[in-house]
This record gives sequence, structure tokens and C-alpha cells, in this order.
Amino acid sequence: MVDQKKYDGRYLLRLLEYGAFEKRPRGGWRFGAKVIGEPVVEGLLASGLVEIIGSQLKLKTLSKKARRERRARNERPAAQFPSLE
Repeated sequence: MVDQKKYDGRYLLRLLEYGAFEKRPRGGWRFGAKVIGEPVVEGLLASGLVEIIGSQLKLKTLSKKARRERRARNERPAAQFPSLE
């Protein structure tokens, strides 16, 4: 039975930190007993953070520069408060 929950990409990326997803013979991917659908994996692939190696989906190894740039893009700008003067 396929789990019909809508997974957040961050949740699945966290799972990938613990281990790779395995390709299922009937389609889709699995992490242990958890089944992940093809559309979700396609979204992760489109983000550029994961790659398929053989029959496994793994996190890409990013260079230090790429990690820094990615962190910089994800930072929120500081809140701008009006001055009290």
C-alpha cells in the first residue's frame, strides 16, 4: 500500500541524510518501509540536491562554495524597523 501523505521536500532531504532511497520493482522509491512516489522524487531531482546512482537516490555532495551560496540564498533579510527619531 502506497503512503498517500504529501511530504515536504525538507523532510525527505532529512531522510536522505540517514541513507539512500532504494528503487522499488513496482515503481516509486522506498526508505525502509516508507514508500515515496515518482512525482516527489522528480521534484527533488529538479531541485538539484539529489542524484540517482544505480538503483539508489542519494544526496549530492556539494562543494564548500556551493553550500555557502545555497545558504546565502536561503537566508531571510533582516526585518527593517522604522527609526524612532
